[in-house]
Parts: sequence; C-alpha cells; structure tokens
Amino acid sequence: MIPAAAFGVLQHTAQTHSSAANAGEYMSQIHELLHEALPALEALLTRAAERGPTPLDAASKQLVLAGGKRVRPLATLLVTRACGGDVARAVPLAAAVELVHSATLLHDDVIDEGEERRGRPASRVLWGNLVSVLSGDLLLTSALELVDGAGVEGAMADTLSTMQRLIGGEVLQLKARGRDDLGIEGYLEIVRGKTASLFANACRAGARAAGASAATIEAVGLFGERVGIAFQIIDDVLDLEGVPHEVGKRLGHDLAEGKTTLPLALALQEDSAYLRPLLITARAGDTIAAARVSQAPSVRRACQEARAFALRETESGLEKLAQLPPSQERELLAQLVRGLIERRA
Repeated sequence: MIPAAAFGVLQHTAQTHSSAANAGEYMSQIHELLHEALPALEALLTRAAERGPTPLDAASKQLVLAGGKRVRPLATLLVTRACGGDVARAVPLAAAVELVHSATLLHDDVIDEGEERRGRPASRVLWGNLVSVLSGDLLLTSALELVDGAGVEGAMADTLSTMQRLIGGEVLQLKARGRDDLGIEGYLEIVRGKTASLFANACRAGARAAGASAATIEAVGLFGERVGIAFQIIDDVLDLEGVPHEVGKRLGHDLAEGKTTLPLALALQEDSAYLRPLLITARAGDTIAAARVSQAPSVRRACQEARAFALRETESGLEKLAQLPPSQERELLAQLVRGLIERRA
C-alpha cells in the first residue's frame, strides 16, 4: 500500500478538487507501478531520519516522517520507468532528493523563523534553531552517501551542483527581502535556484539511473525546472489565498518575511501606490494590513494571473517531457504535475 504519510497531502488535494475521481485514479496507478519501490524508498527515508544522536533524530523524524507530497522522489522513479530503466536502481537517488528537500525545509524554517510545517509545529519550535540546523546538515550527509552508494554516472556531480544552486537561490532571496522593485525576472531568478533546481535534479536523476542519453537527461531536467517554477508560484499564491489548515502553515508568512512573490510583483506593477504603504506595515507585523494586502483587488487579480503563469510554465515543461516515448509512466507524470498546479490547498 502507499504509505499514508507520504501521500496524504496529495490525496487531500485530489479530494478537494473537482477532478477528484481522476486524481484518485492516477494515484492508484502510480501506486501499482511503483508498488515494489515505494516501501524501499520509505525505508531509506526512515533510516536517514532516525540516524544520529538525540535530539537530532527527533527533529529529523518530525519533518521527514510527516510525509509531505513526496513529489520529487515520485518524479525520479516515474522518469526512470519512462526511460525504460530499472526503478530499483533509482530508489537511493529518489530518497536522496527527498532528504535534500527536507534539509532545506529545516534550514528555511530557521532562516524564516517558521512556526509550522506540514500542519505541525516546525522542528525549530520544538527543539530550537541549533538542533534544526544540525538535523538538516545530517540529512544532507545521508543524501550524499546515498548518491555515492548508488554508483550512477554523473549523479554525484549533479547533486553537488544542485546544492550550490539551492544555496545561491537562498542568498538571492535573503538579499531581496523587503524589496518591492524585485520584479518578475528577479523573482524567477530566485525560484530557479531555490526550488526549480531540485525538481530538475530529481528528474535528471531518474534519467541517469536508467542510463538515458544526454539529450534525454537534458529534456527531463528542463521539464523538472519548469514544473518547479510552477510549483513554487502556486505555493506563493496559496500563501495569500489558501486555507491555513489545508495549506499546512500560517498564511501571509512570505508577506511577513518581506518576500516579494510573483503575485505581489504583479500586483505592485498594477497598484503600487496603494500596496507599498500596506506592505511596510504588514512586514512590521500588522496583521490587519497583511489581510488588506491579500484582499486587495489588484492582489486577487494577480493571484489569478500568477496561476495562469504557472500553467504556462507547466505546459512548457510538458513539451520537454513529450520527447520521451509515449508510455503510461509519461502520462502519469503529466497528470501528477497538472494536479499539483491546479491545487487550491
């Protein structure tokens, strides 16, 4: 069976979307295709989360074993099958991708002073910032060990390069805090490093595990990058218009942290005279001002425009995915990413 923790969020999304029946169907198909690989994936993640001295293991388990969407490892495994490879060879790489992602979440919550993650108190709230940072570091070393042990050509260099891009994106975001002149291109530069690079790495890892050609590795990497951009845009939209208990974190957190996301960048282009004063007070902790920002007509319109932007990125990525031979796996990948981009929670 699909581990409940791993896919609970995706199943909830499917249930709240108008195409719930179709979502349930493709998730069942993914389960059937990957029924041998998924338990092995979860076993590797559990082992990595339980590794290390107390309380580092507790902080890691708090996050990793809470499940989450597991989108990146799913993409790795499906790409391997779509490229005609042995999915068992991709499992360590899929686990490594998820561990890198989990480590970045632990670090991000410290940087952003996050209070919730996946509907639970963030690890830093329960064990403190130092423990969270060290737990993230330990997960990164586990990820590198898995990649090294997999023995897949090019995977280690790709992973290290991706980590550098992740760090670079985080630095750009820190420098951009509180800036209202970031613009769309400035925002996309951050997202390409901070989010899209790991999606791209996840897909390339799957192709590498299958022994795919350089052209195929590049194509699925571009697919992953486009999907990663779209995924982050939807997350940013949900920070403004989502339902807190469904999104799994307090709304307006990005706003309070001074981040200019795509919806805000678009809204500022339309109505900066009204929004700029509100943003200053919202970023100073004024919750009423934050609510007025999210409810502003220009922001509401910008959220819809951002969703359209995300859809265009997704379709661009799917054009790259279409370079793979037609298969059930390729179609399921397409359905999976469309479901994530259409989500409302």
